[in-house]
Amino acid sequence: MRVLVSESYNIAWFTLADFVTRGEKERALSMHRLLMHSVQDVAIAHQLEGDILLAFADDCAFDRYYTAAILYKQSERYQQAISICLQVSSFKEDERILEVLLDIYVILNNKSEVLETFSRLAKACISQSNTELLQKIFQDHFSQSSKLMQAHLTARLVRALLLYEETNKNITRYMHQTLDLFKVSLESSELQQTDLQKFLSEVKVLNFDEYKKAELYLGNNF
Repeated sequence: MRVLVSESYNIAWFTLADFVTRGEKERALSMHRLLMHSVQDVAIAHQLEGDILLAFADDCAFDRYYTAAILYKQSERYQQAISICLQVSSFKEDERILEVLLDIYVILNNKSEVLETFSRLAKACISQSNTELLQKIFQDHFSQSSKLMQAHLTARLVRALLLYEETNKNITRYMHQTLDLFKVSLESSELQQTDLQKFLSEVKVLNFDEYKKAELYLGNNF
């Protein structure tokens, strides 16, 4: 009896794959719902539904992937969540997915990936005119970070604003905040002088006027 059940189960999966290959979306989703009755892991169920919807270029796939990533994160299956987030991000810079990815890298204390993901998230938020979300995420992570990490986070925010938000009125304030944090980190020997010079060189390329303002601020305060 177990052999028959196993064979029927395998046939069902092959049938699902065949429906997807033939472009029969509704039949594929119906088969998915049938198969999920025997799958106890809700995260996997949402992930698979996302895969099916993505195969049909249905944007609802991103909602399913987001739910799956959240469920994986809640159950501390971080690598599975990271895998989904990276998969989605290769198709679309989704703010929700990038926020989940950022939170996981913070939990894992992967500082380089935290900074890279924050840069991607800042770009996505600015491109969608979702500056309120960006400010909230920045403040949340800023308040939980060391002075050195605060310096790097604020520098990433400044770069994103210079690259993607030409009319941002807060750029000078964030620039001064970055320089102040660099100063504190330099004084505590947590930061190398070359890191500050690299930041200033990038600002000079992106916006010469802001670079001159930064030079003036440095001359008056450092």
